[in-house]
Amino acid sequence: MKKTVIFINAIRPATFEALEMHEMATGEKIVPVVFVDKKIKKRITERNGQTDHIDKVPFIEVDFDSPKSIRKALANLAPNAVGIVSQYENSMTEFKKLSPYVPYLLAPSESSVTWSTEKKFMRELMGAFDQKIVPKYVEIHEPNESMIEKIEDYITFPVIVKPSGLEGSLLVARADNLDELKSIVLRSFEKINEAYDIWIKRQKPFLLVEEFMEGSMYSIDSYIDRYGDAVHLPFVKIVTGHSKGLQDFYGYVRTTPTELTKTDIDQATTTVESAIRAVGLRSTTSHTEIMRTADGWKIIEIGPRIGGYRHQMYLSAFGINHIANDILNRIGKKPITQTKHNGFSAMLNIYATGEGTIQDIKGTDIVSSLESHISTKQNLTVGDNALFARNNGDPIFEIELFNKNEDILNSDINVIDKELIITVQDK
Repeated sequence: MKKTVIFINAIRPATFEALEMHEMATGEKIVPVVFVDKKIKKRITERNGQTDHIDKVPFIEVDFDSPKSIRKALANLAPNAVGIVSQYENSMTEFKKLSPYVPYLLAPSESSVTWSTEKKFMRELMGAFDQKIVPKYVEIHEPNESMIEKIEDYITFPVIVKPSGLEGSLLVARADNLDELKSIVLRSFEKINEAYDIWIKRQKPFLLVEEFMEGSMYSIDSYIDRYGDAVHLPFVKIVTGHSKGLQDFYGYVRTTPTELTKTDIDQATTTVESAIRAVGLRSTTSHTEIMRTADGWKIIEIGPRIGGYRHQMYLSAFGINHIANDILNRIGKKPITQTKHNGFSAMLNIYATGEGTIQDIKGTDIVSSLESHISTKQNLTVGDNALFARNNGDPIFEIELFNKNEDILNSDINVIDKELIITVQDK
């Protein structure tokens, strides 16, 4: 096999088309192979949605705690292996375990992967680098009421409670006073082990309580080369469920391109580069969530991977093959990018307005008939149990939209708001 790239535990479904597009455009063939940890193969295959394409790529079972097993798996590929990739954050543990065995391949250091996947380390290192770019926070390792009460001495309400080792909006909740904080912390500790198990996290779970940041939320993916220099992709604007009056902080709708000016972008990317340097990332793509506040740009979190939905959004709006670029950067080649956009892309995550058994879903036919509609992925249906993201729930719908006309796109988003109705029976 020529130019083999090793994917850790799982491979995003869009990767196959992305590599075909890259080969057609450049003549360069990249062959994927998956090293999957035999101890968690069944769970991670199901969690990361591998069952539909498991026959499209070799899945090689590896014991990542066994040097002999790792060396044997690599021996079958050498000298054709040119890169290693973890496309999912729940596979970073195995990524770190494999990287010392392939020192001739470009990869972020084991330490930088740890620092950029644990919010505690992110906060410590970014705060040491530049205190202005991160919010104040307090760690909580157990549901101790006396410790919770002392938080008022360090942070002013409202606050955000979030797990240190989970990405996205899982178990994230806002507290406006001490009583709410106590309730949220107790509920979070009841659910945190289950959440880590479902999402296949191997760190010791604990909570961070952070100052609540008022502002507008954005995210950006960046290609970081071996020297730490970054090529930044266009920003994506995120409207959270909370800002829409709902109960969660999940990304309700993501859109690109954004309304940000060149000055805005320059200031934001300077902040992102500070975060990249603080956690020492190299030879990887980073996904950074960032908040524009009255006090300037602040980092929400950074991760050593491509962001969710970013391949589809960048491909539709800008013609950028994000998955192929991620691989090119990791094998020491220059990514192929552009800033001129072809139109406007949006991704919606739809949760029910309440929790309980789904009784009825209306409006899916209206959604699919919209001019901007590209695809709909339905994760839950009638009879399933709907949960908020803060209680470890998945979105019921993931909807992709694109339109050359921004006004039509926004109009279609409004139609989805009004016409897609999910009825649940309260628990």
